[in-house]
Amino acid sequence: MDDREKLALAALARMVDQYLEKRPDGTIDNYSMSAGEDAFEALQEYGYMEVEDGFIRFARWTQLGEALFAWSDRPDENPFPDPM
Repeated sequence: MDDREKLALAALARMVDQYLEKRPDGTIDNYSMSAGEDAFEALQEYGYMEVEDGFIRFARWTQLGEALFAWSDRPDENPFPDPM
């Protein structure tokens, strides 16, 4: 994976984190917005999110997804979490 792809995935994850609702139990709700659904599917494909019960409206960050945030905060101090 090249640096542009890494930055794009990190940016997508940051947008999901900033603009979609994270509930107290850690579930993220995209309110059935197609952009949110597409983001969930893309991040799930790389192993950064897991969709709950196959219903694309709700998802959670995986450990790999949490590592993506650590990398995007401090790329010089953290290794990039390679997709599954």
